[in-house]
Order: sequence, then C-alpha cells, then structure tokens
Amino acid sequence: MRDERVGQVSETPKNTLQYRVDGPEDAPVLVVGPSLGTTWHMWDRQIPELAGTWRVLRFDLPGHGGAPAQPAHSVAELGDRLIATLDGLGIQRFGYAGCSIGGAIGADLALRHPHRLASLALVASSARFGTADEYRQRGVVVRTNGMDPMARSAPERWFTAAYAAAQPAIVEWAVQMVRTTDPACYIAACEALAAFDIRADLGRIAVPTLALVGAEDRVTGPGEARTLVAGIPGAGLAVVPGASHLAPVEQPAAVTDLLVHHFSTAWQETPPPPPAPSATTTPSGSSEPPAPFPAPGPVATPAPFANPSPFPAPGPVATPTPFPNPAAFPAPGPFGTPTPLASPGPIAPPPAPTEPLGLLAPPTPEPPAESAAPGEPSEPAEPGSRAEPTAPAEPGNPAEPPAPAEPTAPSPHPDPYELGLRIRRDVLGGAPVDAETARADAFGAGFDELATRHAWGQVWSRDGLDRRTRAAVALAALASGGHLDDLAAHTRAALRAGLTPAEIEEVLIQTGVYCGLPAASAAVRVAGAVIREETAPRG
Repeated sequence: MRDERVGQVSETPKNTLQYRVDGPEDAPVLVVGPSLGTTWHMWDRQIPELAGTWRVLRFDLPGHGGAPAQPAHSVAELGDRLIATLDGLGIQRFGYAGCSIGGAIGADLALRHPHRLASLALVASSARFGTADEYRQRGVVVRTNGMDPMARSAPERWFTAAYAAAQPAIVEWAVQMVRTTDPACYIAACEALAAFDIRADLGRIAVPTLALVGAEDRVTGPGEARTLVAGIPGAGLAVVPGASHLAPVEQPAAVTDLLVHHFSTAWQETPPPPPAPSATTTPSGSSEPPAPFPAPGPVATPAPFANPSPFPAPGPVATPTPFPNPAAFPAPGPFGTPTPLASPGPIAPPPAPTEPLGLLAPPTPEPPAESAAPGEPSEPAEPGSRAEPTAPAEPGNPAEPPAPAEPTAPSPHPDPYELGLRIRRDVLGGAPVDAETARADAFGAGFDELATRHAWGQVWSRDGLDRRTRAAVALAALASGGHLDDLAAHTRAALRAGLTPAEIEEVLIQTGVYCGLPAASAAVRVAGAVIREETAPRG
C-alpha cells in the first residue's frame, strides 16, 4: 500500500480486490463498483465531488485494469472478496454504489450483509440480467476469438450514438479498456451474471435504495430499474436523459448530483440488527456487533485535488488506461446539460388490505368410535391367548380416541425431476429445453419426464465427472450412434461448458478411430456448422 495526495492504491492479496481510496480519512466510507469490462476509472468524473464528503473506495473486478487474474465465478464470490478487502481495512459500515455487475454485487451484499450497508445505489443494474444463454454465449465467443469482438461492440452497448460520434477519444478509451481485460476473468463474470437472479428476494432488501438508469440504456433499461423499485421496499427511481448503459461516463454531472443527494439524505445511521446466522464472530466464537460509521455530514474541506485524470501509476499493479481528461473534449452536444431530475423519493408502500386475511378453519374432527357401555369392564386376556375383536359399541356410547399415527419419515431419495430440469436447462439452454418441453403432448410427455428425471437428475448430477468431461463423453456417444440432431444440441452445450472448438475436434477424431470414420465424418460436418454459428461475433 502506498499513500498518494489524490488517493491510495492497493497491492492485492489473494481473494481480495484491487482498490483505490480517495477522500478524507475520517469521513464515512462510500464504495463504488464498476461495470463488466470497465475499470475503476469509469468513476473518475464523480470522484472530485464525492471525495469532498465521503472516503471513496473504488475497486476493479478480477483481471480488469491490471488486477490479478483470479476468476470469480459468482456474484456472491465477488461480494465475499469485497467484504474481505473491507475487513482488511477495518471498514465495517459503508454506503455502496455499483454499475451493472457492480450493482449486482451491492444487491447481494444488501441481502447477505444488510448490517454492513448504510445506503445503496443500483446504477444500470437488474435483478436478472437478460437470459443465462446470452451471457454463456458471450463466453463462447470470447473463448474462441479473444476479447476483440467484445471490445469492438462495447461502445454500441455503453453509449448513445450521438455521444459516441461526439467523443471518439472516449470511445477508443472504452475499446482499449475491454481489449486489455483478462479473457478467463471476463468469461467467469459472464457465468456469474448468467446465474444471478434475485427477483424473488427483492422484498428482503431493507437498505435505503436508489435505482438509477439511463433513459436510452439497451442493456439494463428503465424496465429493469422499475422492477427493482417495485420489489425493494421504499426504493426510489431516477431516469437520466441522454444516457445509455455507462451513465456515469456519458452524463457525469447528472449522475453525481443524484448520488450526492441520495447518500446525503438516505444514509441509515443505525444499522438494523444482523440476523443470527450472519452475526460477526470473533476467533473464539463470541458474537460481536459491527462498529457503526458516523452518518455523512459536514467534513473539513480537503486541499484541492490534483487533476484526477490521469492518475499516478499504481505502483506494483499494472497501470490501467485512465479516463481521458474531460477538458480535452467538447461538450457532448445536446446532452451536455441534462434535464434537471426530481429528487428520488421513497415509493409509497402498497395499501393495506381492506379485509383481514381469512384464517384456515380447523379440520372437522372425525366422529368418535363407539365403545362398550360404561361400568362393564372387559376381562383381561389370559397369557398366551389371542385377543378377540372388539364388538361394535352401542349407539350413544363414545369410544376411546385412536392413537395418533406416527409421522412418516421423509424419503431418503427425493424426486430428482426438479434437479434434472435445472441441469438440463443449464447444459442445453433454457429456451431450447422450454420449447422441447412445450412440444411434448400427451403421448410424449411421459418420456420427456423420464429423460429429465433419470438422465439429467440422476446421471448428469453425479459428482464423479465434471461438466466438461460429461459434455465430451456425450459428443463421442452421439457421434458413434449417428444421432446428429442431438449432436448439434450437445455441441452447443459443449461450447457453453468450456470446450474449445479445437477440443471438440479432438473428441471427434478420437471417436472416428474407435467408432468408425463415416460416423465421425458426419459428426464433424454437423459440429462444424454449429461451431461457426455459435462463435461468430454478434452485435
């Protein structure tokens, strides 16, 4: 770690994140997270104002901006690395703003570590990013072609056409930023987004939240932001005119004003009590409440900052491409002065139901069985004798209640259908499986269920082989049997599982040696057509 006048740049131990800190040491901490393919420099133009009130910590995703290439395969894993980074700095409570996957990390922290967050801003983010197939397809393209296709298409995804035409230097900065990202870490982040889905959990987010989105964002647009606001109690919504996905870059003044307003007015001073399973524990096992940070308020004005772009070289870590000096570019045309936005306020809670919820009626008791007349005790049976059946009781005389039935133990082998359907959709893709299941009529539905339950739920779910190996075995078996339609589907599955086109070709060559050249030749033609289609860069 080394101190700089304009900030501190970290060295990065394993299982933590590369970070930079700006702002007064005694100020409340505000963490800001990047979008996929970007670096902490995407927040350069927010830092001068934010760092006047907060101690701002920016971080890079693994393999981005010169950070160590240690892939993280889930949003929760990225959140764990961020928490480990903050723990190492002694930071317990903080505000958080994140863009796109950075927003997903913030939402995950709000669900798993609510006592750590004082306030939350989700910028260009979503509870569910597109479809799993879209992000796994990105992984296929990068694994085959490298980062260049993603780099060339980034400006179209990130900026409006007018801004891209007016700011060619910033567009080139964006392209180079993506091009220098580690491919394996980018693919892992795509897998993390493919698996991310918190739509059912939004109601559990209790942190004061702002959903901020560019009006022209085509990646995670206003519709996704409204879904967040509808699901998170009390969340506010801000739509920024003239901005696409990277709103902090395209409309920096508007985004800065919205963030300052949100974190100045919606900072939760007292953390809610942490849930029992998530309580912080000392090495001895005793529970310890987190130390609260002070609420943001007036702080001493730090000495004037040096121009934050370009930053000083970050010492032992590789120097990421700095954000171009905004003074070098003309005002961005009609988008230079964004339309003033209304302050994001809390959404009114839904009205209480006008009628009380009905209670379940208690079950109607069974009529009691009739017993022998009172005062006529039965004689005990002699040892070794067999008890005679009890005669029916006379009308009007209640019988003894029967002994309660013993509870049935849960089955040690639960039905694997749901597990099988999930694995089948993960391997073959959600849309193809859903279409095939929908086509199964009364005649084929039973077979479809059989295959899902046994092939996918009991074989593909086994731990003995990893997903890549099973994909290779499936290709060899389908090629040897001449099942070319299924071979095409499993070629796509193999690409999504991480096999490269060269590895698929090797599988089919080996199959030809042992199962016959004609079968392998037909398989090569089918697999080749699928590979060309799947690995072609898409806009």
